[in-house]
Amino acid sequence: MATSGRASREAGKATRQTLLRAAAEVFAEQGETASVSRICQRADAYPNQVTYYFGSKEQLFVEVACVGVLRAGRRAEEAAAGTTTVRDYTNTLVGTLLGPCARDVELFTTAMLLTSRRTDLREHITDTLRTLHERGEQALMSTLVRTGWKLRAGIDVEAKAFWSAIFGLAVQKAATGADFGYRLEDAVAVIFTNLQIPDRVLDRPLVPTSQEA
Repeated sequence: MATSGRASREAGKATRQTLLRAAAEVFAEQGETASVSRICQRADAYPNQVTYYFGSKEQLFVEVACVGVLRAGRRAEEAAAGTTTVRDYTNTLVGTLLGPCARDVELFTTAMLLTSRRTDLREHITDTLRTLHERGEQALMSTLVRTGWKLRAGIDVEAKAFWSAIFGLAVQKAATGADFGYRLEDAVAVIFTNLQIPDRVLDRPLVPTSQEA
């Protein structure tokens, strides 16, 4: 009996993960208006399974968006890890978030707006933002501090300012499409002017952590 129950739980986990993967693909293609039937067709599942595992399509969308933006943050940090100057680091970080990972960032901004109408979904968004900000403190801001740059405000405030700027540019890019007027250099300038990081810091070589005193 115990074996049967364990097998059932494992099957349930597998179905849930299959729905998440299918939903991530379909939402990336069609946005939050994608239908449950399209998601279920991709997952070879049934609409009532979406309700059973996620409660609603909106809740599924928010979960997918949260997973996606956290993945985007990790990809950006990994891409920037091998750079040798602060400017290269920031260009790579911002370029990854607004380039290859732009769709994930955009979907998360949509999820944030959705929760303004669905407050029952707000906790998941809040937890995800908290994680992004904590990672920002550890990654981006810690890297800048290693150069000797003095923060204007607390490191937590600076991390929040960085992500707020990213989300704002992502919304503009989604809204204007081909008319988006920012090159990568412009986007970096917007974000780091907001953080008031001077050129002398941006052009400073990064010292590997292992070489720090």
